[in-house]
Amino acid sequence: MKLRSPFFKNIIQFFTLVCSLFVRNDLLIYAAAGAYGFLCSLVPIIMLIAGILIRFFKTTPDVIINMLSQTTLMQTFDLNNIFNSIFFVRRFGIFEIIITIFILWMARRFFSYLTRGFRQIFRDGVVKSPMFISVIAFSAEVLLVLGVALLIFVLNVFQSFINFTGLISYIPWFLKKSGELFLRFLTFGIMSIVIMLFYYFITGSKPKLLDCAIASVCCTFTFWVFNIIFHLFLNMGRYNIVYGVLSNLIVLLLEVYVFFMLLLFFAECIFVKQFYNILVFEQIYLLPPKNTKQLSAAFIRSVFQSPEFFIASELLELKKNEPIFSKNSKSECIYYIASGTVSYFENNHIEYFSAGSFFGEIDCLTKRKRHSTAIAETDARLFCVSYDDFKELLNFSPEAGKKMVKTMNSFYLRTSVSRLG
Repeated sequence: MKLRSPFFKNIIQFFTLVCSLFVRNDLLIYAAAGAYGFLCSLVPIIMLIAGILIRFFKTTPDVIINMLSQTTLMQTFDLNNIFNSIFFVRRFGIFEIIITIFILWMARRFFSYLTRGFRQIFRDGVVKSPMFISVIAFSAEVLLVLGVALLIFVLNVFQSFINFTGLISYIPWFLKKSGELFLRFLTFGIMSIVIMLFYYFITGSKPKLLDCAIASVCCTFTFWVFNIIFHLFLNMGRYNIVYGVLSNLIVLLLEVYVFFMLLLFFAECIFVKQFYNILVFEQIYLLPPKNTKQLSAAFIRSVFQSPEFFIASELLELKKNEPIFSKNSKSECIYYIASGTVSYFENNHIEYFSAGSFFGEIDCLTKRKRHSTAIAETDARLFCVSYDDFKELLNFSPEAGKKMVKTMNSFYLRTSVSRLG
């Protein structure tokens, strides 16, 4: 199926789909659960990173504490005791192994909520066993911990080398500023790469790597802009007077919540981009009624009713009283009314369909001859939808399947009544 529509209308349609699916999938709840899971996983993950740095890379706790001294983590949690406890562990025995497994089990909450949100977004695109999801989550946690620990170690070694050799005094000022700017954006660059890999491997529907890369950059950049604007208007001094130590935890929770909300929003963008055509078809088939009084439903109808948003299939332009099909003729397609009104005769029953309606589905799906007659009540423009395209829609969309079941129930009920009469 190919769509034909102007670029500007395509953009409106795209973001309408993203926002409506974001609300329908309750992704705000998954973002909140992910933020809560992150807080539950934060201390265990920090303990793992600190343990690797201290035990294997021989990094002193002071180095880690100095790196985190400007963050809200040091003000929210007592990391000094955590690092000192790890530093004074002299051997790695069975008890330490049990503690490590427990920490990993606590930390897996961070990824489990995200995988659930992704399964909600991509519908049946993520058909994987719980064991596979657990392995993916565990692997992501291990790679995250090892990657962050290695990055901190490399930066620490580089800084120590610069300070020890005295090269800092020979470096031009513009290189120093460039280095500071590079380190400032390094975190967001690494975050973009991690998000891109997360989009590509967790989704399961095999999206394009370029789409994942664009979505990850947009997610990271949007969060970066939010972070700057948020801290411009945030007065932590006044906030600490009211809430005390909890203020840092509240601010951290809000920032993490916004990050997960953006992460899931751009994942929804990937899904809409990947299944754009069938999602448009779904919205057209599920158009709200013409006399709807809900503003959101009326907006969706105005966006998707126009034939410019519809499938570029066969177009029929009919004059008033011109027949569309007659009884016992072949049922080769389903009809969508772009404009005008159609009268539909079925035994002793007559029904009128206006713009934005489908008719003729049952005969086409059952592959039998027409049992009714359809005539253009006014000048009308119709689109013919093939059997294969309509079957694809029913397989893709549970909501479309439910509407089709209601249509068939109504048809067989009328048929039974007419036979009894």
